[in-house]
Amino acid sequence: MSLLELKNVKSEVEGKEILKGLNLTINKGEVHVIMGPNGAGKSTLASILVGHPKHELVDGEIILDGENINEDAVDERAKKGIFLSFQYPEEIPGLTVEDFLRTAKEAVTGEKQYLMQFHNELVEKMEKLHINPEYADRHLNVGFSGGEKKKMKFYRWQF
Repeated sequence: MSLLELKNVKSEVEGKEILKGLNLTINKGEVHVIMGPNGAGKSTLASILVGHPKHELVDGEIILDGENINEDAVDERAKKGIFLSFQYPEEIPGLTVEDFLRTAKEAVTGEKQYLMQFHNELVEKMEKLHINPEYADRHLNVGFSGGEKKKMKFYRWQF
């Protein structure tokens, strides 16, 4: 079974047709790269996949793990693993990496994350990934180098 399948996907932005019957199948374990000139529809495709309200899916189907997600809201798609991350993530003073990860995990799983239990789990995972556990106390992206911001994206996927 394919992981992600697009069948005859057509989209519009402010009445202008952008995607004109796109078909794509991505199987588990495959990596695909979407390339093209400006205006070719790369960002529109990403926006359609995540359910961005500005981009209208006019026709076609988006199938994720065998399930049609056309009607799923943005947050429902994110819980299923379809989301976009910022190219240049915002700095959020006052919000620690640990608090951010705990809140994100609660949102995705729907389960309350108890502070000490989550902290212990976080420290254990950070040590396995060879990350200094003090990193969890830093404010989200504040003063992070470009490499640290990229690593932060990776860490979020681990939780």
